[in-house]
Amino acid sequence: MVRNVFAGGIRRVTGGPGGEVLLITGSEKTFVYDAGMAFCSSQLVANIKNELGDRRLDGVLLSHTHYDHLGGIPALRKEWPKLNVYGSAYGKAVLQRQGALDTIRTLSQVALESYSKDSSDRIEYRDKDMRIDTVIGDGSFIPLGDDQILVLETKGHTHCSLSFYLEQKAILLASESTGVFQGDRTIRAAVMTSYRDAEASIEACRRLPAKYIFSPHSLQIDEALMPVYWDLAHAALVELREFLISHLKAGLAEEEIIRIARDRYWTDYVKKEQPQEAFDINMKAKIALAVREFGPF
Repeated sequence: MVRNVFAGGIRRVTGGPGGEVLLITGSEKTFVYDAGMAFCSSQLVANIKNELGDRRLDGVLLSHTHYDHLGGIPALRKEWPKLNVYGSAYGKAVLQRQGALDTIRTLSQVALESYSKDSSDRIEYRDKDMRIDTVIGDGSFIPLGDDQILVLETKGHTHCSLSFYLEQKAILLASESTGVFQGDRTIRAAVMTSYRDAEASIEACRRLPAKYIFSPHSLQIDEALMPVYWDLAHAALVELREFLISHLKAGLAEEEIIRIARDRYWTDYVKKEQPQEAFDINMKAKIALAVREFGPF
């Protein structure tokens, strides 16, 4: 049975496959961390309404602008018209580019066809609803009432990646730049824009006095892993970097490296959350990044 209530009263309201959606309830404000995929947004809305009762949803804390983390935003706006989406300045600019919006829609449709029983369905929403309303950055604070949320820019997965720290409850909602926990002491490095930035993001999160950590595409990290969690995250980043560098030095073509990476990293755990097309796109970006940062080979 999936656990739905966590430290600090945080509740899992995820509507389906993709990024986890967490409901944060303060004495004055309520937020969700991310918004999941578009195709399961109706279930997301239902889950949130079930938890909030008569209270309204005030905002979305957007970790980054990938399709599996913001797809539900248009549906949330429809249900709560005064919704305020918080995200980075870079993320706001991304969502003002038609090319980015087209990619989000395409990958959202791929996800629907991969996970939905009725593949004839079409993703329907207005591009103008896929936007960031309030820009936040490193050191920003978002009030909850009885607590406040510290914003950290944690780049590496994307240039717009943010982590969120509930100060009074000492709860960290870590961005994908710091890795994705997959169970059994395994973390998958999710770097796509800078290995050096990802390493800096891991160290920035390590310095926080967090008592609880939530990993993206996962949930609350077990207490027994807390003392070594950031060591595991750093080791996963180094392992991916060395894996790619070794194959690039061996002269393998991009397509062959992606095939080998698929066998190694596209595990049953990942398949539940990420279609092959999205995995391949991400791996292609990781290979190009390794060439830029550590090449030529």
